[in-house]
Amino acid sequence: MPRKSQLDRADQSWGWLLFAHAKVLNALEADLLEQHDLPLIWFDLLNRLREAPEQRMRMNDLKDASLFTKSGITRLIDRIETAGFVTRVRSSQDRRGVYVAITRAGNDKINQVWPDHVTSVWKHYGQYLDADDIDAIETASRKILADTDVPTAIPEA
Repeated sequence: MPRKSQLDRADQSWGWLLFAHAKVLNALEADLLEQHDLPLIWFDLLNRLREAPEQRMRMNDLKDASLFTKSGITRLIDRIETAGFVTRVRSSQDRRGVYVAITRAGNDKINQVWPDHVTSVWKHYGQYLDADDIDAIETASRKILADTDVPTAIPEA
């Protein structure tokens, strides 16, 4: 068990991380909505599908891979499907199985949004960090996620 001061510092660091995370997510959401009329959760799900094998996933796998929601995924996919960005595809092996697949319009939307999203991430996150900060955050994140299957690849430099 760590010393009390280390516990206190970890708890304080956790609080800072939560507030910084919320601030950045809110800013990214605002930028996506203003620039592209796209909620952050839609961006997340479309990106997960774009990176998935054959650009499709089972509904439960998509729910598990989402960074932002674990409930209400069926209604959310209904809305994204109505917008034309995804479609449901029956499994050829499992008659009850249904995949959610990104459409051409969904891929086009992600490709359109991506450069602005990267700029937004820089504006609200990256500009505040130097190389040592970035290395420390990545190292800590990799340690925390070491026993976890990260659902989609994180681009390597």
